[in-house]
Amino acid sequence: HIFEEEAAAHHAPRIVPFGLSMLAPVLQKFGSQEQNDYWLPRILSGEDWWCQGYSEPGAGSDLASLKTEAVLNDEGTHYIVNGQKIWTSYADKADWIFCLVRTDNSGTKHEGISFVLFDMKTPGVTVRPIKLISGSSPFCETFFDNVKVLKKNLMGEEGKGWTIAKYLLTHEREMISGFGSASSKSLGVQASELM
Repeated sequence: HIFEEEAAAHHAPRIVPFGLSMLAPVLQKFGSQEQNDYWLPRILSGEDWWCQGYSEPGAGSDLASLKTEAVLNDEGTHYIVNGQKIWTSYADKADWIFCLVRTDNSGTKHEGISFVLFDMKTPGVTVRPIKLISGSSPFCETFFDNVKVLKKNLMGEEGKGWTIAKYLLTHEREMISGFGSASSKSLGVQASELM
């Protein structure tokens, strides 16, 4: 919470470091050495900005019902991702997304989920901002149409993404509570942006 408190004290522009506050701890716990060596320096330097691909239409509070599908190609080199995410904060500004996808439908709904990382400029990714009554919003709809995601960007084991997702959410809650303790007024944070 030190970062948020110092930013508030100096009236700095609001920064939402999803990579730093959410993805980095997940990489350290579940990522390969190669993933850590590549991504952590880029997250720390701010070279890559991240968004979170979790909620979907019909899979918000019941996140494990997600339908965005990732099918491994015959050569086993990459997944083909199709589906939609919603309420994707700052997807229109992000360079990369950490995303929950369904790689298996044969077990329980929690068992077939995987956690993948991919570039938001990949062909087939479409982002549409969601305008709130205020006229602006950090939220977006994000669509995936035959998006190619390298298998090396799978984090952890295939089908074990639910465990990773739960771990990440503990850090998301800490980040949100940090914004509140740092004074949302000083940071220019609207309550609706944190929900």
